Amino acid sequence: MNNNTKKTPQVSVIIPNYNHSNFLNQRIESVLNQTYVEFEVIILDDSSTDSSMDIINKYENDKHISQIVKNSENSGSTFIQWKKGFEIAKGDLIWIAESDDACEFTFLQELVGEFAKDEKVVLAFCKSVKIDINGNIIGEAGMKHSFHMNGKAFIDNYLYRYNYIQNASSVIFKKEILNEVDLKYTTFRGSGDWIFWVEISKCGNVAYVNKPLNYFRIHGANTTTVELHSGRNEAEAISVYQFLRKKKYIGYKKELRERIAHIYSIRYGKLHKVLDKEKKKELLKGWGGNIPLYVFTWFIHILQRFIGSRIIKR
Repeated sequence: MNNNTKKTPQVSVIIPNYNHSNFLNQRIESVLNQTYVEFEVIILDDSSTDSSMDIINKYENDKHISQIVKNSENSGSTFIQWKKGFEIAKGDLIWIAESDDACEFTFLQELVGEFAKDEKVVLAFCKSVKIDINGNIIGEAGMKHSFHMNGKAFIDNYLYRYNYIQNASSVIFKKEILNEVDLKYTTFRGSGDWIFWVEISKCGNVAYVNKPLNYFRIHGANTTTVELHSGRNEAEAISVYQFLRKKKYIGYKKELRERIAHIYSIRYGKLHKVLDKEKKKELLKGWGGNIPLYVFTWFIHILQRFIGSRIIKR
């Protein structure tokens, strides 16, 4: 027996669903027909009022389905559902396959392979193809080149500015890292994934596969669209930056720059077009209220560094 033989990673696929009966067949079939076969499927229904459970129950005897859990009451949060799935999961890796999305059958094979290439990888994601309610392609979401990067560098160069991992369905990550994740993400309605990816990334390396393996559905009822047009995503972004500063993932200079960028977006950019007058006023106050304090604090910080360097030279 070869003791050096590496164990094939088991993947726990979590499908959190709420009223996505129109997309469930495609979602579940795209998971069950993966070319990589070492996986279990956990389906979590958050008290759907449509025909979701009729569709889900058709798959209850499939060999890959390990659990089907239906909430008696709606949890009100997709991130609370994520956490429930994590507690049930038995795999080495986790994939949150959102119920209104789909994927190529080679999705798991491609991404699991990134963990074999680099044992320090804690998170791997791929390019997403954006599709509409009918499955028509409307764009892409991703980066230009494949890479393996230190997770802290990924935060410092990308995640601190924006949630570059736009769709949870495009990601798999190591389950063991969940012990290091701050549960703050569960308190958000729309931006919890941003904090979640930051907390995962800090623990190792991040891999990106520049292949369109994931289909990210954009429609009027999904969380991404609702949170954008209500302004809640922007309101939560203020809290995200407070979290990033508290955890020292960013400094005063970067936070100030991003505050100014968000104010510009609300006044003149894409948010200006989708938000009403009162919401803009509220968000501008949230982003701008502490700018004088941050400028002053940043100035003091630079001054201290300058004085310190002069003392050392003497």
